[in-house]
Amino acid sequence: MKKIFLIALLLALACPAQCIANQVIVVSGPPIAESVPLIAMSQKTQSWDQPFDLKFLPWHSPDMLRAMIVGGQIDAAIITTAAASTLHNKGINVRIAQLYESPIWIVSNRPGPDTLESLKGTLLFPFGPGEMPELLFKATLKDNPTEISIRHTSGALEAVNLLLAGKGEHAMLSEPTVSVAILRSQEKHSQGSPLLVRRISMGKVWTRTFPGHRLASTSMTFFRSKAENPDMIQHFRKAHTQACEWVKQNPSKALTLTRQKFPALAAQLDSGAIKKIDIHTLNNQRARKNAIFFLSKIKELSPDAIGGPIPKNDLFEVGQ
Repeated sequence: MKKIFLIALLLALACPAQCIANQVIVVSGPPIAESVPLIAMSQKTQSWDQPFDLKFLPWHSPDMLRAMIVGGQIDAAIITTAAASTLHNKGINVRIAQLYESPIWIVSNRPGPDTLESLKGTLLFPFGPGEMPELLFKATLKDNPTEISIRHTSGALEAVNLLLAGKGEHAMLSEPTVSVAILRSQEKHSQGSPLLVRRISMGKVWTRTFPGHRLASTSMTFFRSKAENPDMIQHFRKAHTQACEWVKQNPSKALTLTRQKFPALAAQLDSGAIKKIDIHTLNNQRARKNAIFFLSKIKELSPDAIGGPIPKNDLFEVGQ
């Protein structure tokens, strides 16, 4: 009897890993650096422990992302922390598996102080009014006066093209688009395009504005049944950490994979930006507090942007 009990116990302990090994996670990401490790995880074989299969699908606009989530086409995605909160408040079962401290910059056509108050002219935002780039800027600026005017664009690449055409002085961009914009400005400078520079790190300005808080504006969020599987999320985090290191050590192989899975992102990485990819994830209780603080600041501007009240701890599965 004891032997039978021991066997049953061992099988029960092994079951989560076996169940995970039979699952496929369909994950989506936008054309930003954080998508590259996900693409690496979608390889048929990996050099790290990954007891599940992963399929990667790109998203190109907030509307496309929303359609994939509502249609049940994806199990997880890189989305803003505010978007995860909105889904949670609408009654959709979601869990934030990890948070990112994304490299978000304001790129300018001339050097200057690294303060939002010092900006003058037109600031270009990817996507429309009320989307995260604009809300992040306003939350960080607080009530300080500025001589900036705002123009919205269809996406990051349009913002870059407008900068190069002299139809704006600044743009809020993420990597690798930041590196692409600067490289293209160098190539086109002889034709009259301005030389672009990294002027303001939004992460640094956020921490300077709100001491003790890191910018947890981007998340890897799981949906529906996958959100109910903490073992799956834990295995995902472990594999993702190793995939980030693999991308850092193998930029050429990572670029080849990205060309196959996400040509629009690869076109940006071909500029050489992939050599600078260093993904910063935030996990543990401190990351959770950073995210809740971020959501509180966004809610002050627009309660609709987070879908209602600030979520409690049940939104997060970011580890201890």
